[in-house]
Amino acid sequence: MIVTPLLTHSVGHDALTLHLRRQQDDGMFDRFDSHVEELWARGTPVWEEPDGQA
Repeated sequence: MIVTPLLTHSVGHDALTLHLRRQQDDGMFDRFDSHVEELWARGTPVWEEPDGQA
């Protein structure tokens, strides 16, 4: 997993990027994974498709 945490005052080429590999239960990889899954589940479509389906 490639993770770029949001840090104030760090943008573009100055932004921190982490390459995570899952090596244990409930480690950093699992914590970022559950965070992303929660955000994805709470997301809503920005626009609707022409036939009314999102």
